[in-house]
Amino acid sequence: MPKVKLTEELSRTIKNTRNDKGIKAADLSKYIDRSLAYISKLENHNAEFVDLEVLYKIFEFLLGKKEDFLEHIQPLLEKTTIELTPDEIKEQEWIQIFDLEYRQIPIPDSLIMFITKMLNELNLTAEEVILEMNKNEELSDHNILHQKTNSLIFERNQEKPCSYIVFDLKENLLQKILSKQINIINYITMEGIVRTLYKMQGASIKEAYEKAVSTLNEHKFFSLYEKKELLREKKHGEELERVLTEFDKKNMTVVNSIMKHIKILSDWNIDYANRKLKNLEDSFEIDPSFMLAIIGGEFFKLADLDKEGKKAFLADLSALINKHSDKPKSSEEKFEAY
Repeated sequence: MPKVKLTEELSRTIKNTRNDKGIKAADLSKYIDRSLAYISKLENHNAEFVDLEVLYKIFEFLLGKKEDFLEHIQPLLEKTTIELTPDEIKEQEWIQIFDLEYRQIPIPDSLIMFITKMLNELNLTAEEVILEMNKNEELSDHNILHQKTNSLIFERNQEKPCSYIVFDLKENLLQKILSKQINIINYITMEGIVRTLYKMQGASIKEAYEKAVSTLNEHKFFSLYEKKELLREKKHGEELERVLTEFDKKNMTVVNSIMKHIKILSDWNIDYANRKLKNLEDSFEIDPSFMLAIIGGEFFKLADLDKEGKKAFLADLSALINKHSDKPKSSEEKFEAY
């Protein structure tokens, strides 16, 4: 079973995430079929490695299964890496795996247009590119027999440790991307596609990799390492604007708009605003995704309610909270999709 290094950052992230979610160590140990002592070793950084499958199950339990997990891994990685330099991020094998392999990134239209243009210029089909990727010719120096495919593999028994991936992709993958049947994908697969195109154009392995990363950055398809490196280089507003994706910009616009409303309410009645915001903060500490699902409800449909109607709605809401607050806690229920 593949293993990743248990770094201090990983130990701290497991412990903090479990505590933030209010999950008992005993419940986590039961889910991953390990002892309480094992959880303690992980959280206190008393082990050198952790099985990747076990690590995935830990975060699956802490963050939620399937869609929930994919939805929450991005903010977890952003939170964990906020104080790390780009080079320090590269040293965290678990971050690389979750960032490059598990994190699903929206595919920009501009990147699809770029790939389509390259295919036309090289007179290639999408299937030919995938078949070339699956040859894994650049891995001739590695023993790839029986290695797990389409996943990051770390080699640590060399003078210069490295990571690589053995591709075994479905032949119609790229065609589905181009036809927008697939609109999200992980970083390593997209990087492999663009790198293969440059190789088929005649670039060396090193040159193809450098061009692929540069192209992905240009189309704002970032790994956390690349995004952090670019943001560190860009100091001014216009330069930062070129790094941010449309999704980043939309997020900033919405958050800024919400902050303006909060500022207006704070200016109107600071004590009232602080009390309500403190409740919101405490609620987010318990379960951020659940709270976002609640405050992201379609309350704009209540626009025509008069003052009395709004008071009645708030009374019903308060009663509903009290009704469900008496229910026993279940570590399984809280991970359903909201």
